[in-house]
Amino acid sequence: MTSGAGSALYARIRRKLKQEILTGVYAEGEYLPSAGELGKRYGANKNTVLRALRMLRAEGLIDFGRGRGTVVMHSAGKADLAEIAEQLRHVVNRADASGISRAAVVAAVQRIPPVPATRTPMGGPAGPIRRGTAAHGSYGPRGRGAA
Repeated sequence: MTSGAGSALYARIRRKLKQEILTGVYAEGEYLPSAGELGKRYGANKNTVLRALRMLRAEGLIDFGRGRGTVVMHSAGKADLAEIAEQLRHVVNRADASGISRAAVVAAVQRIPPVPATRTPMGGPAGPIRRGTAAHGSYGPRGRGAA
């Protein structure tokens, strides 16, 4: 992860994970990768990642405990058009600054497949959603090696 001016690494990790949770990259009931895997992803040690995770837990976005894994408690909810328009404004501004035409941005949006609405909510018959396999850093609710 690249360093930002005046921003501690744990704060940048928190911000990135929060963005991923709130935009639906990780849905409610899904498990995040382990702190070790997140550390590798962001070039941080486990304690730095855990500091970011504790902040997200304090915000009510995730829950975790020793040996239980980190589960998303609150993820992307319904957004109104004003919220979507604000996010699009940031995308368009970045594209403008990068010399990418608005037509290219619209075309890119149109190529994005719709998100299927087949997720099982936490506590449903299938239980929490698990993302990936052990090869992707997800070890289930009890940590490494648990089934």
